[in-house]
Amino acid sequence: MNVAFDPWIPVVNSSGKRELASLCAVLTEGDKFVDLAVRSHERVSLMRLFLCVAHAALEGPKNYDEWCEVPKQLPEAARKYLTNWKDSFELYHEEKPWLQIAGLKGVEKEKKEETRKEQKKKKRKKEVKKENGSKTTSPVALLDFELATGNSSTLHDHGGQRSFREIEPERIALNLLTFQNFSSGGGSPVAQWETKKTSQVGNPDAPCLSQSMAHCLFRGSSLAETLHLNLPTFETIRMAYKSFSADKKDNNSYSEVSLGKPVWEFFPDSPEMESGIDNATKTYIGRLVPISRWVRLIQNTDQMYCCNGFKYDTYKDGFPSEPMSAVRKVIKKDKKGGKIEERRVVKIDPTKAFWRELSALLIKRSADGLGGPLAMENAPRDFEFDFQVCAMTRDQASMDIALESVFHISRNFQLNLSSYQAEVQNAEEYSQKLRWAVEDYRLTLDADWKSRVEKRTEAKDRPALKNRLAQTALLSYWTAVEKQLPLLMTHIEAIGTEAAIPTRKEWRKMLFSAACEAYKVACGQETPRQMRAFAKGWQKLTKKTGKPESDSLEMKEEVNDELAS
Repeated sequence: MNVAFDPWIPVVNSSGKRELASLCAVLTEGDKFVDLAVRSHERVSLMRLFLCVAHAALEGPKNYDEWCEVPKQLPEAARKYLTNWKDSFELYHEEKPWLQIAGLKGVEKEKKEETRKEQKKKKRKKEVKKENGSKTTSPVALLDFELATGNSSTLHDHGGQRSFREIEPERIALNLLTFQNFSSGGGSPVAQWETKKTSQVGNPDAPCLSQSMAHCLFRGSSLAETLHLNLPTFETIRMAYKSFSADKKDNNSYSEVSLGKPVWEFFPDSPEMESGIDNATKTYIGRLVPISRWVRLIQNTDQMYCCNGFKYDTYKDGFPSEPMSAVRKVIKKDKKGGKIEERRVVKIDPTKAFWRELSALLIKRSADGLGGPLAMENAPRDFEFDFQVCAMTRDQASMDIALESVFHISRNFQLNLSSYQAEVQNAEEYSQKLRWAVEDYRLTLDADWKSRVEKRTEAKDRPALKNRLAQTALLSYWTAVEKQLPLLMTHIEAIGTEAAIPTRKEWRKMLFSAACEAYKVACGQETPRQMRAFAKGWQKLTKKTGKPESDSLEMKEEVNDELAS
């Protein structure tokens, strides 16, 4: 199977039907397809592949002027490029299989003393063990996160009980690409490439899974437009895609990262080829299609050789954040309770809806690496667009939940992003006050609770413990708020009109009401002691902070000033 010219990518055509398309068809005839028909982590992996091929085919775009010409130049350039590199896209090529290590071999487990019966049994199955189902191989199903392999659940997949599982080559190609981007660290099978034998434990995550990061994409009316919107220029990459390091005084220094080449153009010949490995792991284009796991598929079987691959540094290691991710500064507490400012990739928590993080994702990335995805420079300023956020959460060396949301971003929303951020912060503050109220309720009922918490937990772990205490109240609060989220969107759209102040008051009134109802749900009033505790917590919740509302600054005047500037 040739990944460049054989159909394997699930797409939605203009009539709304699902079909398979080749990589060449997507890049040259993208106007015929409305969207991808894949899961969130598969979408991110495919978009990275599209960007990688587009950059290589165009040798750019170098600047904004070239970016504007991409829709005209890409189809022919991509066709020529894929034709020239056709052999490198063969899934089962003998010398250079796509995203695989041709010389990878299995490694037998450490030998132990065998009985005569076990020796005879091993001799009878010797031929079978060479290439099909031996202890040195792994099932191809391991590439697909939804299939039952190893300790994965069989609740929705009973095919793992069969002696042979047949998986179509088209699905294997998609699974292999996704596996290289999102496979989790920890334990993995063992294999050997030339003289290097991999370790079974202590393996790192693939680059796109690390830190449960959010991946941000623009979505156009067709795949061609989607690719165009998400394609950053080399000028933007050189300006914002930089590695960094900090000295003892927390002064950051930055250094540029090379553009590099696609991994198939400069594939390492051996595990000691430093130049090829550096291109694959330390350059912008090289990292778009990673080789985080060494894999060799065994044709006409359901087995493969698989082990840990090249190490990809992450933002924690001082490398630039992934092109589709976002970075912001956060304040955290150390062991002694002191405040520390840190840079962190915006991660996705299943308990926190995407709309609460939206303002951190829609910011242009600056030269110091803070901000949203690189493609934010391409965001349409004069008309509305769709903004898609995808993530795969990580939990104890395994993938937990795949998440995806699409936001329709209007022109008014773009102009008033700061107002949106302020109102989301108001919602967060009510959540915090609700937690404090529940904590006061608990302290009134159990005066020793606070001292026990301080003795048995470190300062940095106490907020999480207090959140668990208020879990029922917080869940009720955020559920109620999300049901009324249209009130916030109505207010943002109304900024600049006479309806701005009334819609804002309605939104804030709803927040207060939701917090009060959540407190009533979580804190009982059945006994006199509970009633006293309830009253104390209620006083904390309903107490005004003393911050006056800035009604004197008319919102419609602020917007007019922005438009005039």
